[in-house]
Amino acid sequence: MERFINIQHVIAAQMTTPEDNPLVSDTTRMMDVWFGGEVVRKQLFKKVSKVEQEAFVATLRERGFVQSGNLLVDPSAILFAEMEHQMVGGVITIGFGDNNRPVELKVKGQAFTELAAKLQNS
Repeated sequence: MERFINIQHVIAAQMTTPEDNPLVSDTTRMMDVWFGGEVVRKQLFKKVSKVEQEAFVATLRERGFVQSGNLLVDPSAILFAEMEHQMVGGVITIGFGDNNRPVELKVKGQAFTELAAKLQNS
């Protein structure tokens, strides 16, 4: 199976590794990807190889995405962010889904601080 993801439309991605899920192997991984636009859509891609996943992460980091554990987020996609606690992290809103509800993701404290710094400097 061959697939192509237009990485220019990706606003967030969650990588699943063997440490996160025992059903994932070192050769077969999973990724959840959120795409931006008028509405934010989430897509689950199964059977992603380790090499594909690592290349995807490297490309997102080159584009300026901030990493929080296995979650990568484009700072420019953030509409609203609220810190819960420095040790816990916070919640970011990256847009609205088909149901007009906010699409919210949790990020760790260090990532929240990095995202806030990037937003203040843009």
